[in-house]
Amino acid sequence: MDSSDIKLINNLTNMAKTIGIDLGTTNSVVAFKDATVRVISTGPNNEDLCRSCVAVDKSGSFIVGNAPYKNWKRYAPNIVVSVKRLMGAAISDPQVQKMKADKDMYPYGISKYSGGTEDSVAIIMNGQEYTPEQISAEILRQLKNDASVKLGDEVTHAVITVPAYFNEKQKSATRKAAELAGLKVQRLLAEPTAAAISYGADKMSENEDKIFLVYDFGGGTFDLSILVASGGNFIESGTGGDRWLGGDDIDRLLSEYVLSEAGKANDVDIHDIINLLPEKKKHAFQGEFKNEIESAKKTLSQTESATISVFDYLETEDGDPIDIEITVTRQQFNNLIRPLIQRTIDLIEDLLVKTAYPIETIDNILLVGGSSCIPLVREMLCAKYGKEKILSSEKPMLAIAEGAAILSHTMGADDIECRFCGNMIPINTDVCPYCHNYIGDINEASKENEGPIFSTKHKYFIETRDDADNVQYSMIIDENEVLPKEADHKFYTLVENQKIVAINIFSDAENGRKEKICTGYFTISESLPVHSELLFSFRLSEDEILSIKVHVTSTGKTEKIVLGRGSYDTHCLSAIQSSFDRVMNDPNISEDKKANFIEKLQKTIDSIQSGCLIPESSEWQNYETAIQNATTVATTQEEGEDVNVIISKILLDFFGRFMISEHKDAMRRELTNYENATSPMQKNEISNKLEALNDHYGLFTHAFLLNISGHDSSDPVRANKALVAYNQFMTALNEGNVQKARDILEANENLIGEVKLPTGGGTTGLGS
Repeated sequence: MDSSDIKLINNLTNMAKTIGIDLGTTNSVVAFKDATVRVISTGPNNEDLCRSCVAVDKSGSFIVGNAPYKNWKRYAPNIVVSVKRLMGAAISDPQVQKMKADKDMYPYGISKYSGGTEDSVAIIMNGQEYTPEQISAEILRQLKNDASVKLGDEVTHAVITVPAYFNEKQKSATRKAAELAGLKVQRLLAEPTAAAISYGADKMSENEDKIFLVYDFGGGTFDLSILVASGGNFIESGTGGDRWLGGDDIDRLLSEYVLSEAGKANDVDIHDIINLLPEKKKHAFQGEFKNEIESAKKTLSQTESATISVFDYLETEDGDPIDIEITVTRQQFNNLIRPLIQRTIDLIEDLLVKTAYPIETIDNILLVGGSSCIPLVREMLCAKYGKEKILSSEKPMLAIAEGAAILSHTMGADDIECRFCGNMIPINTDVCPYCHNYIGDINEASKENEGPIFSTKHKYFIETRDDADNVQYSMIIDENEVLPKEADHKFYTLVENQKIVAINIFSDAENGRKEKICTGYFTISESLPVHSELLFSFRLSEDEILSIKVHVTSTGKTEKIVLGRGSYDTHCLSAIQSSFDRVMNDPNISEDKKANFIEKLQKTIDSIQSGCLIPESSEWQNYETAIQNATTVATTQEEGEDVNVIISKILLDFFGRFMISEHKDAMRRELTNYENATSPMQKNEISNKLEALNDHYGLFTHAFLLNISGHDSSDPVRANKALVAYNQFMTALNEGNVQKARDILEANENLIGEVKLPTGGGTTGLGS
């Protein structure tokens, strides 16, 4: 065996660790490339498509893929589909609220996540909270494990595809899911771009130029992308689509039609009949009905009619059986879905106008995604744009994963090939250890001349305020900019001696809305006059992940801003804003107390800036606790405040998200009454009411005392033990395990020392 053989084996070994993943709304696919590109079968039945479905059994174990979906009646309501639609989404999003209300399609619970911000989304199964990232991680983990088994080597790296319109927040959520699954993300690749790579757009000859419009109609999303290909390189020149449009919506239309026809045939309101079913029987019916609808949809793409049959589940009030047996013709099906297909064409037209690409300049419209297989799609596109423009992928449901695998293969895992000697060397190595050539610039140049050139999919804005405190949005990065993109912008402090600056970043969203994607803070130790210059440097990576540095012109100091993107980090950073607003806007708090509060808040923010914390790090809880401590001290009256009032404030500040809503409302109401009370008798009466409310949460009161002990500098050994115990207590609460939290507190009660309940300049934001 010669050296070239050895090099080849090493290279193949390296490549075996990298895969491409199409993390789909309905189905997910994993692919691998060595000499050829191949899809890796998953699950016990070795299927190409892995249903993006996650269920939890009674023991709390996850079951992923086709098996739980086919056994819907066994797992519902503890079964999750279409989780991709919730990635990076806000609970206030109208579409999320529609999902929450549609128990037929989405039987699992959707609510606000108790450990996140006001807009965080939680998925509820078996009474337990899960984030969308945690559920997506289970799908990715299944694909990773299946690939590792089939390839005979541990998979560590992956290119993962995302919809073209995913914003920074949604991409960050996808990265988080990959990290939870034990995968290093080589690249988050836009799905249309992956499809174009699979088609071979990256292998065109040097003299060949083409403009593609990729039409990606999947199970849960619709993606459009214009790609300008030239000599093997191509650049994304515009994106569009609708993340709430896909095969799921076709299923819903067909379901409603069939149920309506069945109701007419039996002279009943079929929905009322279904809703009256016992829970277990209802889930069994929904599972079988879903399978029938999906099968009929596929059949109608091949034949002129299909029959949906479901027996033995429904009956009238008199006990007469109601059988569903409805035949749907292709013409009827086409009439149902035509408005949806027309919607995709309207979106094409919008994109062509937005990007100033007349249809005449588009060489081909490339169809990918399972829903693109529906005959009416091709029929309407051909009628609109001409048959000669329309190209269908040979494997429309696999093409995106294959494109991701091709790119993954070219990127490798931990190593790259030296351009001079061909040896494999670690990524980011400047000088090759074998031939000693400087390769940094060479490798960077080669990246620029190979494969796709990525562009921004969204406009990005920073929130500013004018001198009249009116909110404005200043665009910092435009859409369709080549990535990575760097941009510098000047902004100014809002007030004299501003100490804390809030950074709120937004991106464009549907219907002209702006969606907040991340928040950050930094402090200014020096005393600066109002309208002092701040130079911000924004950078979007090729994955469209944002980073920010700020340079204070007058001091010469530059800081990297920590941006909240996960649950713990975002929750902590939100606590800064709410605490700041509460203290600074309270006329009853002295200026000295406000100054002391600002100083403590500055120290906390500076500690965050100097750390290297991941979004889910437990350290964020410590920072939030420090913020709450400072707030409690600032807002508590120095003398004579009733102990029950103090305890109620502590409970609301520290543990509000774990309390019953009606209790919280009652506490806030009585605290207001206490502040407005004019006689000792009134205050005593209110104190008694607060005491009764506080009695429900004695566990939390003791936990707070444990936390105070954790900050007792007179006994550092005990303080450290107390702080560890408090963090364990909070972790158990965040996990929903109240009994475990109680046990931790009981076991560490001895750490509560002689502690007492606490007694009682500037603004955040930027100027444009």
